[in-house]
Parts: sequence; structure tokens; C-alpha cells
Amino acid sequence: MKKLSYSIIALATLTLCAIAGFTKKDSPDTQTKTIVAAANAFLATLSAEQRKAVQFEFLRPKTASGTQFNMGNMKRGPGGPPNGRPPGNGDTSRRPPNGGQRPGGNNGGSGGPPSSGEQYGKAIWSNFPVNITPRPGIEMGSLNAKQRAAAMQLVQLLLSAQGFEKVQQIMGSDEALRIAGTDVTAGSDHYLIGIFGTPDLIKPWMVEFGGHHLGLNVVIAGKEGSLTPTLTGAQPAVYTANGKTIRVLAQENDKAFDLLNELDASQKKKAMLNYHIGDLVLGPGHDGQTIVPEGIKGSEMTAIQKEMLLSLITEWSGIINNAYHDAHLADIKAGLNETYFAWSGPTTHAVGKNGTAYYRIQGPKVIIEFAPQATMGDTDNHIHTIYRDPSNEYGNSYVTQ
Repeated sequence: MKKLSYSIIALATLTLCAIAGFTKKDSPDTQTKTIVAAANAFLATLSAEQRKAVQFEFLRPKTASGTQFNMGNMKRGPGGPPNGRPPGNGDTSRRPPNGGQRPGGNNGGSGGPPSSGEQYGKAIWSNFPVNITPRPGIEMGSLNAKQRAAAMQLVQLLLSAQGFEKVQQIMGSDEALRIAGTDVTAGSDHYLIGIFGTPDLIKPWMVEFGGHHLGLNVVIAGKEGSLTPTLTGAQPAVYTANGKTIRVLAQENDKAFDLLNELDASQKKKAMLNYHIGDLVLGPGHDGQTIVPEGIKGSEMTAIQKEMLLSLITEWSGIINNAYHDAHLADIKAGLNETYFAWSGPTTHAVGKNGTAYYRIQGPKVIIEFAPQATMGDTDNHIHTIYRDPSNEYGNSYVTQ
């Protein structure tokens, strides 16, 4: 029987166990110094040709744009696009009732060609596999052991322990998809890293890491760091590796159901949406767009419920390392009374599986969507999520030096 290969993870883990920034919280300034050093160390392992493939100018457009492809050329096997259409475009099954404005026009109109990904300057990210939506950067599978370990060292330093574990699990899920057989490019070898700008202690620069169901965009600017937009997901959401069953994005699922069940009947009625949502509304290609807040407002929750909501939010906001996360968490907490929680779909889920319900969290500093996918009739085993900060996408609130 074939086993999952975790050489990428094992190399990084063995290399990084002694790194101080991974086991304790450094100051933001210290964390930035450590990250810049790790970025330069990774670049130093590359040939001149490889560096051209991984390092790009950091362009700063006002907003990102959608990248497009012809969905008619897409296959629909495991790992392919659901229902032959990309997320967030013209899916009439998820249109709100009259009065609910969505990206692309009233009531969820398509608003133009479908988007397979989102492009910001020279950076591109997507939920789709790399053969469907090519990204800039260099694939892990093209690196030797030393280079790959250095790349993952940089990724690990950018993230919290919680965040790095999510990345490992998402990559492991795609490895499971590869082993099971799929007509798309899959596996941990096909995740890419790109560096935009020059690693610097003061001036903004960005690291993008991702592949199928993963798009991390980390902007570093002095003592500040941001993670938005970021996409996470999985197919399969439950898989076995080395004899252990892994459920990807389990806390994102379980904490949401716990919060929903903590609401009383009146509160739950406010939270529930009376229409189906089949995918991300503000997924790739919808930078700078907004939707009308729906659901129950934070100010209508008890203190315990608000703490549960905040804990749920940290499953995304806390992907970035702790040194940078504190400031974001304080901003999110300050706006918690103006933050909405909305739910569409079943209110229970099977033990050991994620649910099939969509939910959204929307506040002044945060937009989160959790959207199970109806692909191959296995909705609880295929997930897309998005995390945005409408006030600071791609670190746009940071002053460019």
C-alpha cells in the first residue's frame, strides 16, 4: 500500500525544532529580523536561474483583479471545479433574496468572466490546482532537500505553530488526493513559494506560499505583518497518514457549530439565512468588494458567545505568527460588537466529519467564509474558506517607505 510522503514536512520540522521564534513569542521587530534572515538564507541556496523564478518586483496596485480561464476546458473529476463553474460567479443556487447585494451586480449576477484566481501585482493565488491556475514562484518538487528545508523554514517562521500545522494538513490532504488518483495536478511537490520585493527590515515585501486549496499572502513591513487575503481548504477533508486519521480545518468546523448551539432560539433565528450558499462569495477575484452584513450582530451576543466568536476568528487570524497577530487580534476584538455571524445549512454534523453548512463572519476588520463544496456528492469532504481584512488587504494600510 502506498504511504503519504512527508519529506517536505519532516525536513522542515527536524531543521526548525530549535528555532526560538517557533516555540516562543518574540517582539515584532525581532520576528521580522528572523524572517528576513530566513528569506535571505533561502535565496542564498538557489541558483541564479532559480532566483529569477522565485523573486519578483513588489507592485502595489490599488486593488487586485481576477485571473480568468475557460471553464469549458475543465474536467470535473476529483479535485476539479464544482459544478463546472468557479467560486463566487453566477451560481444561482446561492443567490440571496431581493435586496441582498452581491459582487458582480444585484442578487449575485456573474458580473463578467469567471475568476480562477486573484492577481495582485505579479502575485497570483487560488483554490484551484496549479495546472488550472498557474502561480508565480518555484515548486517544492523542483528544489533539492536543502533548498526545500530552507523554503519551509521561512514559511514556518511566518506562521504560528497552529498556522503551520494547518499548512501541513492541507498539503497532506492534497498528497492523499494524488495517491487516490485525480485528473488534476496534486501533491505536496506542487506548492510554490514566491518572494515579492526585497526582504527588508523596514520596507514592505511579501511572501506568497500556496497551491491547491492554499493561498497565503504574508506582507512584512517593519514590525508589522499581515496575512490577508488568505485561502484555506481541503479535498479530502478527512484522510489517513501514517496510520493517523486527520480532519483538516476541524476547529473551524467544530467551533462554529459550538457557537451556533450556544445561541438561544431567538438568536439562532437571527443568525440563520433563508437561502442556500454553495461557495465563497468573496473568494478569489473579489478584492475590494463587499456584501450587506447578515446574521446576528456581536452586540446581540452574551459575553461567553462573543468569546466563542473571537476564538473562532483566531482559527484564521492566528495563522500568522504570534508576534504579528496580537495587533490584529486587538483590532478584531475592538470591533466585535459590529461583527456579524451568519449561517446557511444544516445545524448538526456527523462525528468525525466536518459539516455541510456555510457560515460567514463579517466585521470592520474581518471577513471569513467557510463553504463546503458539493463536488462528487461528498459535501462534507471538500471545503473552501477565505479570510480577508477589508481595511488591510495585501498590507495596504502600511505606509510604503
